Amino acid sequence: MMQWEYQITFHELPAAQPEGAGKVIECDQTGSCFVHDASGEGIQWLANLFREKGIEGWELVQSGYHNREVLCIWKKRIEIGKKG
Repeated sequence: MMQWEYQITFHELPAAQPEGAGKVIECDQTGSCFVHDASGEGIQWLANLFREKGIEGWELVQSGYHNREVLCIWKKRIEIGKKG
């Protein structure tokens, strides 16, 4: 029988880029975040996070932003042995 395993992780956002370089991730007071004016390095940070967790079998369920950290909720299928 298949069931879900869940994991919650926190990831600190990369350091701010030099003035005029543009922001990679910008979040407002409500926690809504946007990726824009992104350099390859900023997008690569996000892609690496998703890739690493995906290799481990995790699927992103939801993410949120608070105090320069991204909270991620992941799920992964696990097989539970049959009874009997």
